[in-house]
Amino acid sequence: MIALLFLWGIFPQAGVTETSAASVEHIRQSLLLLLPGVVPESITETPIANIYEVVIDSRLVYVSADGRFLIEGEIIDLEQQKNLTSPRLKEVTLAAIEQIGEANMLIFEPAERVKHTLTVFTDIDSAYSRKMQQEIEQYTNRGIRIRYLFFPRAGVDTPSYEKAVTVWCAVNRQKAIARAMSGEVLESRSCPNPVQDHLKLAGMLGVSGAPVLVLENGEMLPGYVEAEKLYKILSKMKQLQSK
Repeated sequence: MIALLFLWGIFPQAGVTETSAASVEHIRQSLLLLLPGVVPESITETPIANIYEVVIDSRLVYVSADGRFLIEGEIIDLEQQKNLTSPRLKEVTLAAIEQIGEANMLIFEPAERVKHTLTVFTDIDSAYSRKMQQEIEQYTNRGIRIRYLFFPRAGVDTPSYEKAVTVWCAVNRQKAIARAMSGEVLESRSCPNPVQDHLKLAGMLGVSGAPVLVLENGEMLPGYVEAEKLYKILSKMKQLQSK
């Protein structure tokens, strides 16, 4: 959306003129005062004078230099006809996913050269997540590397959550998720696992359904996408990025 959605007072300091470093520290202290325990991941200048970009839990907002106003929404450069917020949101999304680390993902590798990498929030009890898994070779045969993050939509301590943990704790996770997605009831297992971290990340990124596909540029596509169509989307995106 073009409009900035809302403003609310954080810490009134009308008439304050500050250097960039002082503004950053002032914003940090204002947020800590209003939201104890919340530490911004980053505070950076924007092209708009006295407006700073702030990232909190992978959520991007804007705050005035005097710490008085928080602005949520998108910044549009009308002169250049350019959305300044969207690219940054994609960068923030990718950074948050990479913090999980591939050691904490369930990955299906192509037999040959990797052409694209796709991150997928999946739910073992989602019909379209199951459809995607049942067609997994159609994706990997096209060189698409699939990185699964678990998103049991019912939440923690539910049958869907327990299924995700059981799959993660299996000796062969790829075989286990294929069996679980086909409807087979697996023997329950427990071990240290990243499922709760996956759920937390999904919440931070606003994921509400499954599957949700995260492309290599950080764009998020909700829902199932057939393998050939997805391959064309990924290839076109890569071509545009290379220009």
